[in-house]
Amino acid sequence: MGSSSYKGRTLFSYIAKGLTLIFCVPILGVWTAGSAVCAVIALIGAILGTFGYHGVAMNLYPGYSLPRILSLPFGLLLSLALLISFYYTRRWLRGCLQFIKS
Repeated sequence: MGSSSYKGRTLFSYIAKGLTLIFCVPILGVWTAGSAVCAVIALIGAILGTFGYHGVAMNLYPGYSLPRILSLPFGLLLSLALLISFYYTRRWLRGCLQFIKS
């Protein structure tokens, strides 16, 4: 009776690790890399928008763009939010990888 319950727990553990490997790791990996890249792009865009590069504009919604002076603070806030997302997603990804290793 004890060995069948042990086999069931082991089977459940393998299934959980497989599903984590198939679904969570790719999604979290792409989210982590994407948020890091977008944080850098948001920072570059904010700097270019502040100094008047005409190809970059920060729009709140179609037809209304931010004044140039507010481009840098909003870009920094967006970049900070993306860096926070990167940090916590990376922590969660490391936790998933530790779960798969165990």
